[in-house]
Amino acid sequence: MGSPEGTVVSTGRNAGIAKQVISSAIVSVGSLLGGMGQGWTSPMTLQLKKEDSPVGRMTTEEIANLTAIPSYFGLVLGLSIIIVANKWGRKPALIVAGVPTIVAYIIIMLATSQVMLYIGKILAGFCNLGVTLSQMYVSETTHESIRGILMAACTMQINVGILVGYILGKYLDYKWFNFVYAVVPAVYVALMLFIPETPYFLVEKSKDDEAKKSLLWLRGGDVRLAEEELAIIKNRESDDTEEKLTFLQELKTRATKIAMVVSVLGYAFQSLSGIYAVINFAGVIFEEAGSPLEANDSAIVTAVLNLVASFMNLLLIDRFGRKPLLYISFIGGAVSLSILTVFLYILQNGGMDISHVGWIPIGSLGTFIFCYGIGLASVPGVLMNEMTPTNVNKPLWEQ
Repeated sequence: MGSPEGTVVSTGRNAGIAKQVISSAIVSVGSLLGGMGQGWTSPMTLQLKKEDSPVGRMTTEEIANLTAIPSYFGLVLGLSIIIVANKWGRKPALIVAGVPTIVAYIIIMLATSQVMLYIGKILAGFCNLGVTLSQMYVSETTHESIRGILMAACTMQINVGILVGYILGKYLDYKWFNFVYAVVPAVYVALMLFIPETPYFLVEKSKDDEAKKSLLWLRGGDVRLAEEELAIIKNRESDDTEEKLTFLQELKTRATKIAMVVSVLGYAFQSLSGIYAVINFAGVIFEEAGSPLEANDSAIVTAVLNLVASFMNLLLIDRFGRKPLLYISFIGGAVSLSILTVFLYILQNGGMDISHVGWIPIGSLGTFIFCYGIGLASVPGVLMNEMTPTNVNKPLWEQ
């Protein structure tokens, strides 16, 4: 599924940079939507728990189910959209991921029952698919001189999306909040119609003329440059088809086994860290913990820290390596959550006046999110791409 990072290369550093930035900015909205999807639950939980909720007052348990159940469909949706990306193209797949998201938030906006909310949230799961697809598109269309920064900007949109969700939740009511959530993917789908398919995919499907047209658009109409890059892509595609170890053979090698163990553990630690619970229920946590700031304001502060940490990760990951950043995430996360646990235990069981330390919840969660963002948020993905052979990185249906 993923193409090698060096697929598209050229000597014309500045050729068509503006169009590459524009196309990358458009597809990066797919990552933004994924972040907005993560940022939906925290502010909406506060509104759904009120007596004037459009679907009736929901309990914390009901809201937890609303968040958890749609995720069970994630694997099926993910496999389906990857098949679309490999069979019909990256651009159609990005559009397919966007359209159900529009429908999802319209349903949620008009919901009068919890059943409608569940249907809407399940469909909203499509917004998460744009994260991987947008990164794939950027990697296959951009010049190597700007690919790194555009890929980083694309990934950063996830954290921007979370922050956007928290900010909108502070200032908009339920219907207007979800209306904006429906408008953003609608604009995104409309803009997607104006950018080309990736040349890598077109060459893979033996559509060389269309691949050349795509390169001409992406490289600012430079015919010589487009022809040079087309030849490079075709040569790379030819090299990729040469005899090599099969998927199953590759799995048996010691290097692959180690890489897969590291990858699985990395993503397992991501999930087990508690980050998704914190992102989804930040507002409720601060509300019940008695934060000196209003619940939505506290959540916004943590989202800003998350964004700052992701910027620092870009600056530090190559300079200091992967392991030190993971140590920061593990140690910082453990200490901050331990402090929060003690605080909440005392708060619930009484016996001590802790009103003068109301800053502890926001300080602890802020530290946890910052430490998570500086290492554990991105390092597992980096390690997987660096350690896993191409044959294993590709899905089974590409073999």
